[in-house]
Amino acid sequence: MFTFFSIVFGLIWAVASFLLLFKVWDGLGPIVLGISKSHFVQAAAMIITYLVIFGVPAWLWCKIFG
Repeated sequence: MFTFFSIVFGLIWAVASFLLLFKVWDGLGPIVLGISKSHFVQAAAMIITYLVIFGVPAWLWCKIFG
């Protein structure tokens, strides 16, 4: 039963964090664009942002319940 809840909450958080990424990126994107015109740097910044939004809570979940 715990595995079921972990999977369901994990999927919900993955979708929510993906949507939150675009909310955060609306503010952060122009700053990154002003710093660098390189698409590689912009993609790396977006990936890092997503990892922070999704990865930190996922890491905490695993530490607490794993």
